[in-house]
Amino acid sequence: MFTENFFTILLNLEDGWSVQSVGSDLGKAEVFIDVRCLLNELEDKETGDICKVYDHAPLRVWRHLDTMQFKTYIRCSLPRIKTSDGKVKTIQPSWASDHERHTYLFEHAVIDLLKASKNQTKTAQIMRCGFNVVNRIMHLSTKRGMGRRNYTKLVFDQLSIDEKSFKKGHQYITCPESPRVWLCT
Repeated sequence: MFTENFFTILLNLEDGWSVQSVGSDLGKAEVFIDVRCLLNELEDKETGDICKVYDHAPLRVWRHLDTMQFKTYIRCSLPRIKTSDGKVKTIQPSWASDHERHTYLFEHAVIDLLKASKNQTKTAQIMRCGFNVVNRIMHLSTKRGMGRRNYTKLVFDQLSIDEKSFKKGHQYITCPESPRVWLCT
């Protein structure tokens, strides 16, 4: 059917993955895209070994970008492989990170809207999700960005202390060997 092929192309699924069906709940204005892995063997990303599919994990749901005015969700029972050392691992999909309940594209849209609006509450309203979702995405994005920074070349020339925070019990330390300053909370 056109719909399944259309969504397979739009989602840019890897070879061996395809959209099996597309359903909707008109009352709730929601679209559900059911994705399935058709492969019998998959690569273990940690070792590079090709492993047989052992079974499939319970159904998971991720929030995706809206399709027109409908909230859109991807549903999938992720394949699990049995590694050469006998461990069973769940394969992570290309559209979302481990343990998150939204897709990368949804996350990017939230971040772009946050940068434009600078308001978490309004971003949550426009994206039709909870404030906590927007806040979590913001913190995850910040954590990833900070993790990519190289702090070895940073040199601090000045130190500023917020007296109000200092009075609240924050403690600041400096190292005599280095001009670097750390905030200890």
